[in-house]
Amino acid sequence: MMFIWILIAHWIGDYAFQTSKMAMGKSYNLTWLSLHVGTYTGVLFVCSLLLFPIKVAIGFFLINGILHGITDFFTSKLSSKYQKNPRIFFPILGFDQLIHMITLYLTFIYRDQLVFF
Repeated sequence: MMFIWILIAHWIGDYAFQTSKMAMGKSYNLTWLSLHVGTYTGVLFVCSLLLFPIKVAIGFFLINGILHGITDFFTSKLSSKYQKNPRIFFPILGFDQLIHMITLYLTFIYRDQLVFF
């Protein structure tokens, strides 16, 4: 059940709280990408604090925030090149989400090893 809450937090941070400017701008502007990643990470941080002990929550949200930013840096640049070709654009978005889901799952499973202090 805890992982379901992580997935809900992911959806809220990655979609519900992402503005159109973030969505369009993150592919070519690091400021928009940073705002998106910061928003996503903030949502994940709040959820993590509700689910995990503080030391685990900090490691979990930090690693996921960093990996989310790296993933979006590449996938947003790639998807922006194919916005007018749905046959390529949507599989790229799906691949982006697959990477995010795998990242969330693995960090959830190994969350106790993500304690930095």
